[in-house]
Amino acid sequence: MKKIIGLFFFFLFLVTLIYGQCTPDPQYTRPGIYPDSATGFPPAVATYEYNFVITAIIPADTVFFPFGKLDIDSIGVTQIIGLPDGFQAIPSRPSGFWPGGTSGCMLITGTPTESQTGIFPLSFNVVGYMGGLGLPIPYTIDYYSITVLPASAFGIDEAGSSGNIRMKAFPNPFSDVINFAFYAREPGSYECRVFDTRGRVLKTEIITLTSGDQSYQLGSADLEPGIYFCNIRHSEKNLSAIIKLVKH
Repeated sequence: MKKIIGLFFFFLFLVTLIYGQCTPDPQYTRPGIYPDSATGFPPAVATYEYNFVITAIIPADTVFFPFGKLDIDSIGVTQIIGLPDGFQAIPSRPSGFWPGGTSGCMLITGTPTESQTGIFPLSFNVVGYMGGLGLPIPYTIDYYSITVLPASAFGIDEAGSSGNIRMKAFPNPFSDVINFAFYAREPGSYECRVFDTRGRVLKTEIITLTSGDQSYQLGSADLEPGIYFCNIRHSEKNLSAIIKLVKH
């Protein structure tokens, strides 16, 4: 079920007190919203808590026809449509608005159920105010989605069955390095991403493969003991796989 969440001031104030505020990712300094449309959100896994932070770097000014260059007073999210039932969006400011020239963030959090397996397209209704005009300027961001994967696809030493690439990881649990074996139906550039149970991407590597049986080794010296997920996907075609990893 999809849920429409309005970010009302009082409600968000209470939620922020309960859960605490997110912190904008310091690696982003240029105006924009991160992750971008190409990167998107990491997948959620049924029965695992999902926590993912969107970072927004608000520009100080912009060019707006027919007024020319205007200072940005504030930009904020007024509504999110499409979040899985039980998920919440918690902004770093209770109002959900950030002044021009500042950075902010929003935590997307929740624990999906097995019945919520699937893809949830998201639509962010955003409003900007600029130039002291007091007139709302609405627009929509609709290139994000959250994919909820079944927990049953992540058995230890089982082939990753979520996606259209069959993949094995060994040894699993592992200590130093993790080896992957899979069949690449299409040659090309593949992205390997490792993320934790909170949805944070910890490692990203690009590998170039030919078609056929493949092997790939990933170092883990920078990973603490715990549960992780590895997602391998083709950079251009709809080919991917995801598998659960456990480090001693």
